[in-house]
Formats: sequence, C-alpha cells, structure tokens
Amino acid sequence: MKWHGWLALAFILALLGWMFVNLHSVPPRTEAVSPPESQSVAPKPAPPLPAEALLAGYADPATPPIADLKKLHRVVTGYFSVVKDSSKNPIGGNADLAAALRGENPNREILLPAAHPVFSADGLLLDRWNTPLIVHPEAWRELELRSAGPDKTPYTADDLILLQNGHQPR
Repeated sequence: MKWHGWLALAFILALLGWMFVNLHSVPPRTEAVSPPESQSVAPKPAPPLPAEALLAGYADPATPPIADLKKLHRVVTGYFSVVKDSSKNPIGGNADLAAALRGENPNREILLPAAHPVFSADGLLLDRWNTPLIVHPEAWRELELRSAGPDKTPYTADDLILLQNGHQPR
C-alpha cells in the first residue's frame, strides 16, 4: 500500500472515531410525556378580581372597624363607575347591592365572587361582626353604609356610618 492508501485509511479511521465519540456524547432525545391521568396538572387559579384586592384585609381585627366600610365604599364607587344605567337595576338596600356586586347588574360584571367572605350564606353583605350591613340609598350612585357595630343592634350609639361621600358624619 502506498502512502496515500495509508493516509485514506487513517482518515477513515479518524472519521469513524470522531463519529463514535460524538454519537455517545449527544444527550438522548426526550419526548414530551403527558402526566398520567391520576397525576393531572391542576389548572391555575383565576387571578383575584380588582374588587377583591380593594377588600383585602376586610374585617381584620388589626384595623379600625370603619376601615371595612371605607373599603366597601371604594368597591361601590368602582361599581358605579362600571355600571352607568340606573333604570335597570336600582340599588334599594343590602340585598340589591350584594346581588349587583356578584354580577346581577345591567353589565353582568362580576365584581366579587359569591363565595367571598364579605357575603353571608344568604348573600347579604356583612360587617366584621357578621351582621348584615344597612345600605341606605340616598340617590343614584349615593349610598350610605351602616354597620350595627359590636353590639350587633342597628341604630344604637356604637353604629359605624359612612356617608355617600366616603366620610363619617360629624
């Protein structure tokens, strides 16, 4: 064999050696595998609604009780900025306001889920003492909010009141 035969043989052996080394150093292909049905991936929870963020800390004993009414007032203000038509679903009290916040409004806009802790089992808005709030409509878009306070009896000296403008009475 002449020198160019040896050179060709050396080249072929070098090429085969290189292919052998690279073939074993490449990681094996992995295919996407679905989890077994018994280990299905849970769907991500829906992000909180904006009104839920406004009510964060509602009924927290570390905050003053009037803060609850102020938080709810911000939610009501948001409701009236979204729902503009007063003729279809006027707010006449707690039950109407609670239903409107749950989506029973002209826009079908859900501001709070029905399971939110601000609602009682029968769907009314509650204060921190689990007493239904008193909602006084003063005019369209103007609601006075009243909590019966710690004694749970409405219209007594310990009631908390938030006027339609978001301030406490003097």
